[in-house]
Amino acid sequence: MAECLDDLQAQLDAADSMLVQGEVEQALILLDRLADQYPESSDVMLLLGDAEFDWGDLDAALESYDRAVELDPEWADALAARAHCLIELGRMREAQSDVERALRLDSRCAEAHYVRAVLLEFAGSFRQADDAYRTAVRLDPDHFLVPIRVNRKTFDAAVRKAIARLPRTFKERMEGVEIYVKDVPDVNSGDETQVSPLVMGIFDGYSITERRESDPWSQFPPRICLYQRNIERVCATHDDLVEEIEVTLLHEVGHYFGLEEDDLERIDLA
Repeated sequence: MAECLDDLQAQLDAADSMLVQGEVEQALILLDRLADQYPESSDVMLLLGDAEFDWGDLDAALESYDRAVELDPEWADALAARAHCLIELGRMREAQSDVERALRLDSRCAEAHYVRAVLLEFAGSFRQADDAYRTAVRLDPDHFLVPIRVNRKTFDAAVRKAIARLPRTFKERMEGVEIYVKDVPDVNSGDETQVSPLVMGIFDGYSITERRESDPWSQFPPRICLYQRNIERVCATHDDLVEEIEVTLLHEVGHYFGLEEDDLERIDLA
């Protein structure tokens, strides 16, 4: 029995290493097999949920996290991971419940503090959110960072710098496209949204390929919104910030040009 457990742990360590290195598909193959072999292992189900989350299959990830919590209801890490997934799905109230429960079980659960920080941002409690980010980093500096914070004037300047760095062919065709900034998307607690609340930008309007002179609605100026705190959340330095703004702009400009998510993924702008 001990040998089986040792073998399971070795395979879990291998799968975790794959995820760290970005080898998500390989990790999924291994973890799917482990889930068949060890259906009662909360460790397997949690890591499978992480792999599915990284793969972008949020519904599958939520099922795996649900199973991990079912198998071990007192495991703060599983509750925090599920809460993170619930935020991506726009289910903020459920995420809040999981985070509160996780922190009651383990006040040193780094991911629970991180997810709590995200929820505080959406509640408009920015100072408390930054305190929670710092707590997450203190507990687990290898997996979390304290987001860079700049005022709106500095962020707008970074946006202008990113626009200036866009390819000339993009800039020439962007005349009339409004670019504006908000802190975070508008989300109502408990409501599910089609777009993740953690999205960094969004294109609103008709693409070039959809515009028709005969359709007055398609003539409204297209707009790109950048969400400052969502972008800051993944940036540690000002250079990171400018680069992330540039990537986000390119992604949304791609939508303006009529590219779908699959097209953007092929050119590394997903």
